[in-house]
Amino acid sequence: MAERKRYDYKALIETSEALFVAAGLDELIARTVAEILVEADLLGYETHGLQFVPAYLSAIETGRLAKSGSPEILNDSGNGLLLDGQGLPGQWNVVHALELASTRIAEHAVVAVSIRGSGNISCLATYVKRAADAGYMALLATAGTTPVVAPHGGRAGATSTNPIAIGAPTNGGPVLIDFSPASTTNRMLERTRRAGERLPETWLVDNEGALSDDPATVLEDKPPGAILPIGGDAHGHKGFALAIIVEMLAAGLAGQARDSRLAYGDCNVYLQLIDPEKFGGGDRFRSEIGALADLCREVAPRDGYDEVRMPGDRSMQRYAAQIVDGVALHPEIVARMAPCLEKYGVAMPHTL
Repeated sequence: MAERKRYDYKALIETSEALFVAAGLDELIARTVAEILVEADLLGYETHGLQFVPAYLSAIETGRLAKSGSPEILNDSGNGLLLDGQGLPGQWNVVHALELASTRIAEHAVVAVSIRGSGNISCLATYVKRAADAGYMALLATAGTTPVVAPHGGRAGATSTNPIAIGAPTNGGPVLIDFSPASTTNRMLERTRRAGERLPETWLVDNEGALSDDPATVLEDKPPGAILPIGGDAHGHKGFALAIIVEMLAAGLAGQARDSRLAYGDCNVYLQLIDPEKFGGGDRFRSEIGALADLCREVAPRDGYDEVRMPGDRSMQRYAAQIVDGVALHPEIVARMAPCLEKYGVAMPHTL
């Protein structure tokens, strides 16, 4: 693999924003999308950050993503809202929903926002981190309509990868949980195929029901195979159950996904913001979760493990280091952005 080069995160935001604006995206929306993508790379979610730039540019150019506007409130009960994402970039929609929920949380202990018809929202951890930094607990889930993950025991896709994330403040760094009920992600499949490699394990099932580690099983075969739910054959019923929970939250509450296909956009979103202050108290919440985190970290590691980490520890370590030392971009990201930069006459930032 080529050497990773480091870039100033602010410069990466400016460059990405310039590309999106050049493609026709509203400047404020472009800035929001760029910030979220770079935050994903800062946290180490390198398949869900700037990796998306070429795909987003294509979606903007072809009209699959709306270039301007704001999500529309369709239903408002005070602490529960349904938004129409208007086919806008998911980052713009979710940041808008988070800001809207933040204004309502003063009057309510819990605020929930459902978004239908949104563009891809990329890395979920970026949003729940923002909520945790503000002292709130947040749950975020998203479900698309592309059937790529098999139900337990099946050989064809029924759900999308359906990621879910939770962020919570502590008296130290935040707890950040961001994962999918699927054994791998679409972006990892695509990157592995482009590299001519195979997955580390048999996380896929082919169209005849055999386990596979070949991305072509899903991306090229006709009919396609599918990604297995987490847990594989032994415990995949648990991953499948979690995928259904995400569908209920993100698609079911939006009221427009499976039974009636999305009119535009490619996903539905569920955001829940919780104010610990209105329960046992914010200080007590941070203290309790911080104590739990310390308890887990103090457990002696097994052979082969250097330490026990809480979800989010490694991401926050990477975030802190890359803010100072620069973002170490995966070589493929730089290579895939190069034609876009050339097309729009935007320069890649200097390396550090």
